[in-house]
Amino acid sequence: MLLWIESQESGVIIALVFLLSYFVALLVYLTAAAFSRRGVATDLKATTPVMLTPLSVIAGLLIAFLASHIWSNFDSANAYVAREASSLRETVSLTDVFPPDLRTTIVRDAKRYVRFVETHDWPAMAQGRANLRAVPVSLVSARNALLAFEPTTAGQKIAQKLSVGAIEKVMSDRRRRILLSEAAISPLQWLVIVILSVLVLITMAMVHIDRRVTMAVSLFLFSTAVASCLVLLLINDRPFGAGGETVRPRIFQEISIP
Repeated sequence: MLLWIESQESGVIIALVFLLSYFVALLVYLTAAAFSRRGVATDLKATTPVMLTPLSVIAGLLIAFLASHIWSNFDSANAYVAREASSLRETVSLTDVFPPDLRTTIVRDAKRYVRFVETHDWPAMAQGRANLRAVPVSLVSARNALLAFEPTTAGQKIAQKLSVGAIEKVMSDRRRRILLSEAAISPLQWLVIVILSVLVLITMAMVHIDRRVTMAVSLFLFSTAVASCLVLLLINDRPFGAGGETVRPRIFQEISIP
């Protein structure tokens, strides 16, 4: 279910998370209201408000830790994609000193790689099935053509070395990008966040069990805060996912390949 929620647009994710959060808060409120008419309410009321502090701190620290990890992944994803595109652009820009047939081969393979990224890599990463077994044949072809070339001038020799190095950088950043596409908050971590949040809601209801208006307001405020945090986590959880805020291959489309 989490993968399905994360695959939706940001607006849908926001609506679903807030509805679920308010639904859980409503269940807690109705349960507490039912117990408030019984003798056990006196015992529940004896719960000290201090209990809220450790529960809230633990939940807050966990959310902050996951959020920092997610935003770090998002920044890394942008950096990998930018470097990959930049190295590919460098490879193409160095072809001017090569013979026409070699230049045509490298430019053709660069265009093929851009199509491969758009039609294979990004859909695979969005669906969580990207792996390193799918080798970009176009990059291998361009590298082999460069290695087979016998430079006749010092400029061609330097350009050959730089071009091969740029292709290696493209491959390296592609590997990092694919590995990063598998990074996500684990189901166990989501479960811990939910459990801690529900425990805080229950504790609030117990503390204010004899004051329904105060209990309702407290539950509403806390569930809103939790929903806001969960929305941030879900929208940014998978930088190459199908929904939420994701990194797109637009930078590859902006590469000027003649």
